Amino acid sequence: MLPAVVEVIIFLDIDGVLLPFPNSDHSSLFPEETMKALKRLLEEISGSQFVLSSTWRVRSQFVSDILEAFSAYGLPLTYFYDMTDPNLHSERQWEIYDWLERKRHPGMVWLALDDEELVDGDANRKYSHIFEGHAVRTKSDKGLTMEDVDLAVQLWKAQVDDIG
Repeated sequence: MLPAVVEVIIFLDIDGVLLPFPNSDHSSLFPEETMKALKRLLEEISGSQFVLSSTWRVRSQFVSDILEAFSAYGLPLTYFYDMTDPNLHSERQWEIYDWLERKRHPGMVWLALDDEELVDGDANRKYSHIFEGHAVRTKSDKGLTMEDVDLAVQLWKAQVDDIG
């Protein structure tokens, strides 16, 4: 019997996830290594919907630049399903939590890819229990790696098993 998952949401940060810093590769917006990892994530968790949670969400030109880079790399991401509220500029965890409170429903599984801490620390204490098992923290200087994708897939499968 198939699990009752009807939607997979991935919250995507840009700086430190797709764009490591400092970035010495200026041949394209995002380095090939992070794009390869994103491509594999899309293959492993097909049908995922991406919510842009990065500060890049506040400028439409930045959003266009991201989508153009995806297209240039041959990724099937032509739009973002949604964005966290561009008027909220607080802790990333709170911004994602706000979106979840408004739009989460039974059958939704979700992940957050970010270089910011989303589980531990004083600022994250209030909602840390909600983010446990959902957050993949990248290293800012490396960005998204194949190991991060492995963890994301593992967390996704665990959520699907919980629903099913």
